[in-house]
Amino acid sequence: MLPFTNMALQKKISLFVLAGLAVALGLFSFLSVKSLNESTQRILDQRLAVARILASDIDKTMLHALTHLHSSTSKMDGFPTFDGFVTLVSPIREILADTGVSIQNFVLIDSEGKVKLVYQKNPDLIGADWSQLPEVKRSLETGQLAITNQLTEPQTKTQMILALAPILDGKGKITGILAAIVDPARSSMITVGQLIQAGNTGYIEIVDGNGLVIARTEPGVPLKLLEQSDHPGRFSDLIKEGKAIVRTCHRCHEVNQEIQRRRDIIAFAPLSAVPWGVAIRQSEDEALAPTRQLEMRLLSLGIILLMGAVLLVWLMVQGVVKPLKALKAAAQKVAVGDFEAAIPLERGDEIGELSRSFYTMTQELAKSRNQLVSRNKELTALNSISVAVSQSLDLKHLSETALKNVLEVTQTTSGCIFLPDSEGNRLERLISLGSSGVFSCEKSQRTAGDCACYQVLRNRQTLMVNDVLQCPMLDEDTSGETVTAFASIPLKSKDRVLGIMNVACSSERDFNESDFELFNSIGFQVGLALENSLLYSESKQKEELRGQLLSSIISAQEEERKRISRELHDESGQTLIAAIMKVESIENLVPAKESALREKIQGVKSMIARTLEDIRRLTHDLRPMALDDLGLASAMRTYVKNRLEAIGIQVQFESKGLSASRRLSPAIETALFRIIQEATNNIVKHAEAHKVSIQLSIENETIRATIEDDGKGFEPDSVFSQGSSRQSLGLLGIKERVALLGGTFSIRSQRHQGTRMVVEIPAVYQPVPQEAKEDKREPKPVEPEEIIR
Repeated sequence: MLPFTNMALQKKISLFVLAGLAVALGLFSFLSVKSLNESTQRILDQRLAVARILASDIDKTMLHALTHLHSSTSKMDGFPTFDGFVTLVSPIREILADTGVSIQNFVLIDSEGKVKLVYQKNPDLIGADWSQLPEVKRSLETGQLAITNQLTEPQTKTQMILALAPILDGKGKITGILAAIVDPARSSMITVGQLIQAGNTGYIEIVDGNGLVIARTEPGVPLKLLEQSDHPGRFSDLIKEGKAIVRTCHRCHEVNQEIQRRRDIIAFAPLSAVPWGVAIRQSEDEALAPTRQLEMRLLSLGIILLMGAVLLVWLMVQGVVKPLKALKAAAQKVAVGDFEAAIPLERGDEIGELSRSFYTMTQELAKSRNQLVSRNKELTALNSISVAVSQSLDLKHLSETALKNVLEVTQTTSGCIFLPDSEGNRLERLISLGSSGVFSCEKSQRTAGDCACYQVLRNRQTLMVNDVLQCPMLDEDTSGETVTAFASIPLKSKDRVLGIMNVACSSERDFNESDFELFNSIGFQVGLALENSLLYSESKQKEELRGQLLSSIISAQEEERKRISRELHDESGQTLIAAIMKVESIENLVPAKESALREKIQGVKSMIARTLEDIRRLTHDLRPMALDDLGLASAMRTYVKNRLEAIGIQVQFESKGLSASRRLSPAIETALFRIIQEATNNIVKHAEAHKVSIQLSIENETIRATIEDDGKGFEPDSVFSQGSSRQSLGLLGIKERVALLGGTFSIRSQRHQGTRMVVEIPAVYQPVPQEAKEDKREPKPVEPEEIIR
C-alpha cells in the first residue's frame, strides 16, 4: 500500500481512470459489436419495410384504377359511339390522374378480343386482334378484373401494360372489355419511388411476373426495351409465392471500362393483387455506411480514451460539459418557442463562438417564423377568397361573396366595390357591406373625379387613404361610425383595372405593410374573377342574340316559303289548270280525222299536266297546306308517303297523342316538319334504305320524333367533322332548330347497320279559340292512333 500511497495524485487519477476505462472499454466493445449487428439488421429490415410499403401503395393505386374502370363498365348499355366512349372515359382519366395513375389510352375490346374503339385515335389499333394475349383471353373467359404483365401489342409490336375490366350485359354475359393502357413510368408509383431516400447508389425497380423490369428510378441504368432483371427466375418465383426477402448479392458493374463485382443489398416485396414486385437496390458499402462509420468511430474513440483518459476527463468535465449543459438549457427554451432565451456564455473560444452562433440562429428562426405565419395567413386568405369567387359567375353574387370574404380575412368592418362605366369615366357602386353610410361618396358619381378612388383607378396602385383632402368621406359621420382611414384596392386582371375595392376599419385597427401585400394579392384574385364574370355575361348575351337572330331568320324563311307556295298555288297553278281546260276545248274542236294534230294537242296537255304536278310538289315541299289546315301528323303522313313510297321505300308511320283540339304551336310544327323533311331527303339521297320508320308521340309534355332506317349507315363523327358537306350542313341545321326550341337531338349510326335519329322538344300548344271552348261536342281527332304501311 505504501507505493500506492506515495504515488502522485496525477498518476493515481491516471491509474484509476485507465483501469476503469479498460473495464468500460471491454464492456463498451461487447455492446458496440452487438449494437452494430442490431443496426445492420435494422437497416435490412428497414429496406424490406420500405419495399413492402411501396408495394402496398402500388397495389392500392392499381386496385383503385381497376375499381373506377369496373364502375364505368356498369354505366355502359351496349357498345357506345366514339363520342359516348370519349364522354365515358374522359372523367376516368382525370380521376386516375389525380390518384397518380397515368393512362396512355383507353381501348374498347369486343367479345372476340378485337379492338373496336380507341380513346386517342390510333388507326393502327382499330381492329387489332388481342384475343391471343393470355390476360385478355382469361378476362374474357372468367370476367375477372386484371392488371397484366408487360405485353407486346400484336399489330404495332409496342410494349404495353393493360388494366382490364370486363363488360357485362344485363344477363351477366361478357360482351367485351374496357382496357386502360397504363404508363408506369409517369405514374405515382415512380414518383413515390423517387421520393424514397436510397442514397447515391440506391434505386427502385418494379418487376412483372415474368421477371421483366417495368420501371426503374434514378440513378439506375436507363430502362431498355424488354429488359430482364438480373434474377428473373427468382423474382418470378417470389411473386408467385407472395414472399418478401432482403438479401445481399454480387452484381457486375462497369467502372472505368472495367467490369467489377459489387455487393448489393436487395429488398424485394411482391404485390398482393397485381403480378408485380418491388425491388430496392443499394450498394452494401453505402447501405451499411452508417454502421461501418460507427464502427470506426467507436474504435477511434476507444483508442483516444485509452491514450488520453485523464486529459479528456478533465477537459470534458471542466471545459465542455458545463458549457454544453448551459447551451442545452437554452436550446430547450427555444424548442418550446422562447426565441428570446438568454445565452449565458461569454467566452472567446469555440464554445463562446457556438454560443453566439446559437443566439444568431434563434433570431433568424424567430424572423422566419414570423414571415411564415404572415405568408400562411396570406395564402389562407387568398385560398378562401379563391374558393368563394369560383363558385359563381354572376357578377352581383360574385362581388358580394368576394367582399364578404375580404372583410373577414382582413378584419375590416365595411367595404364596397366600384366599377367604371362603359366609357371608363364614372365609377358606379356595385355592392357595399357594413355601415350603410360608409363609401356613400358623391364624388364617385362624377365624371373624372379627383378623389382617392379615381387616383387608384388611374395609378393602378393600392392607396392608404387617411387624409380628408384625399376623400371627404373621412370628415363625415356615417350612421354612427366614423371612418378614419381605409384602403383603396385596384381590382386588376393583367394590366387592366376592372374596378376599385375599398375596405375600412375602425380607429383601433391600422393597416401595415403586410396588409398591403395581402391587398395587392386580393386585388389580382378578385380582378381575375370579375373579368371571368364579365366575359361570361358578354358571351351569354352574344349567344342569346345569336339565337334570336337565327330564330328571326328561320321565321322569315318560313314566311317567304309560305308566300311563294301560295303564289304558286293560287296563281301559277290556277293558270295551268285554265290552260289545260283551254287545250281540252281546242282538242274537242279538232275533227277526229286530224289524228296528228290531236296527238300534238295531247302532248301539250300532258306537258302542262306534268308542269302542274311539279308545281304542286314544289308547293308542298315549300309549305304543305295540310300543315296549316290539318296539323303536323296529317301533313307529315302525306309528305313521307309521296316522297318515299313513290321510289319504292316501305314506310311505317306512327303518331300518338296529336289531336285537332290541342295542336302544337306553329313554330314547333314547322320545325318538326322541316326536321323530318331533311331526314327524309337524306334517306333518299344517301341511305339506300328499304324500310323507314317514323314515329311522332307526346308524353310528359314532350313531343318526340324518331326516324329510323335500315340503310347503309354512316359515321356521325366524320360527317360532323367535315363541316361543309351537304349532309353535315343539314344535320347541323337540325341541331340548331332543336336547340332554339330547347330540345335535344341525338343520332346513332354505324356502317351497314342503319341510322336512328331522335328529337325531343318541350311541347308548346296553340291557344284554344273561343268558339272551340264554347263547343261542347266531343272533338273529332284529326289523326287517330294508327300505323300506315
